[in-house]
Parts: sequence; structure tokens; C-alpha cells
Amino acid sequence: MNKILAGLLLASASAMPVMAADFPEKPVTMIVAYSPGGGNDTVARLMAQHIEPYLGTRMVVENQAGAGGQVGFTRLARAKNDGYTIGLLSAPSIFMIELLREGVAFSQDDFQPIANIQSDPILLTVNADSDLTDFAALKAEIESKPGSVNIAGDGPQSNVHLQAAAFEKTLGLDINFVSYAGSGPSATALLGNEVRAALLTTSSALQFVNAGKVRALGVFSPERHPSLPDVPTISELTGENMPGVGTAIRGVVSPAGVDADRVAHLSGAFEQLLQDEAFIAAADNAGIVLTYMGAEEFAGLLDETMADTRQFITLME
Repeated sequence: MNKILAGLLLASASAMPVMAADFPEKPVTMIVAYSPGGGNDTVARLMAQHIEPYLGTRMVVENQAGAGGQVGFTRLARAKNDGYTIGLLSAPSIFMIELLREGVAFSQDDFQPIANIQSDPILLTVNADSDLTDFAALKAEIESKPGSVNIAGDGPQSNVHLQAAAFEKTLGLDINFVSYAGSGPSATALLGNEVRAALLTTSSALQFVNAGKVRALGVFSPERHPSLPDVPTISELTGENMPGVGTAIRGVVSPAGVDADRVAHLSGAFEQLLQDEAFIAAADNAGIVLTYMGAEEFAGLLDETMADTRQFITLME
């Protein structure tokens, strides 16, 4: 066999899904622990539209909402570990459920990481018409009026509330965190000048930033967001190592104990999906910034997120 033909065959083989023996023989169900229409559901359904060529079967999205995700995550943890039931895990929310509530029927060890899909960091924002033109101006106002500057965010006991606690602790600030039922209502409050600033997920804030209605002062992440390259990180602005503990990490997991070959097949399918040009374009159109990690790297990220969550969760009132 000549080298060119061998290379073509190798390339063709690498583009095919890694098939486990006799798997899959039926559709795979993805549990989403939240209601239809939200960020998690949007990501899951977008994947379901494009993954079949790589998974080798259809992926069916099943919403199991309730108790802030606890119902769906419990259902996933208790599902049969045969690879036919997977779920979209949302951290740190899942860890906050485990750490803040009694009688939770799952722990981190009940899930097998498959692949990370998206990381959605928190933006510190103000109304575009605000006299607070930069981070330094907001910080000075907070310092001059401790406990009195109203900053909106999804909460209470949400990933955004957790980010607010880390913000205060790391910089020694005292804000008045005002809870709203999601990033949408928080943005509405900001646009209506009910609050001085808001902590919004990047995916929810982008439409307002791009429309010139909201000004982003900084992002809580180690690096600048690719959709907002001119917005500095909070660490850049402060010189402090600001943890992005509120970043919404959305990745695929299965119940623990799934056969290694099936885990490899599932992980490979999502890896190929995140290289699919049509899927990438659809995600970009929906404002979803993809952040792929394989099973091992994703497991490490979850361990780090749990550690950060433990560190700051006691600071939330």
C-alpha cells in the first residue's frame, strides 16, 4: 500500500466514531435538569440536532426540572449505567445543591465525566448610560458606600451569587447583592436603572452589550472572553487572582460505572461534534462559546470547581 493511500485510509478512520461493541443499539437519552428554553436546554437540543453521525444513533433530550436541578440530577445519578442515559451537568450549581441542602441523593462521585461543552463566565456590567464608565469608578463607589451599592444577579444561592461572594472576599468589598430570578430579570433591572450594576452570564449579556445597552466592565475568568476581546478580566483590572467560581460549566456526564469502551465512544462522539462546522456555526449564532475538554481534563475541572465552591459557599448569606 502506498503512503498516500495509507494516509487517506488513516484520515478516514480517524473521522469515524470510536465504536464500542454492540453500542449503541438504540437512542441515547440526555437528561436536562432544567426547564425547556433555558441555557442548558438550548445547548442540549443544539447538540441533539447534530450529533447522530458521530454517536451512531439519535440523542433524545428529556427535561427533568425541579428543585433548582436537584430532581434531574438525582434521576441521572440513579439511572442505569449502560451508557444509554447521559445528562448535561451544570457546575457549580450541582455542587451547591450537594453542599447547601440536606438529604441530597447524589454526590460528585455518582457521575462519570464524558466531555465539557461550554464555559459561560460572569460579566460585571453597568447600564450603558451609567456615569460609572469603568471598573475603577464602580470599585471606588462601593468602597465609599459599603453595603449600599446594589448589584443584581441570579439568586439566591446561585452560581452568580457565589461569584459575588468571591468578588467581595477577594477584594475586601461590601456590596448589596440583589437577587433576581435569572439573568434575564437581572438584565431588565439593570436596563431600568433599578440597580447600579449587574452580574450576568456572558451568554445572556452579549445581546445587550452588542446592542450598546449594557457596558461590560470586566469578566470573571482567567482569560478574556473570545466574544468580548476588549473587555479585561477582573484579575487584570485588580492585580488579584480573582477566581471565576461562578462560571457556568456545562458538560456531559453519565452515571458512574459505565463501561470504559462506552465512555470512550460517547466522549469521542462529543469531541467530533465540537469539530463539526455546522454545529460550530449554529452555536456561534446562538451566542454559545464552546469549550471542549475530554473526559479526563473535564474531571479535573470539576474537581477544581468543587474545591472553589467549598471555599466560597459559606460566605453567601
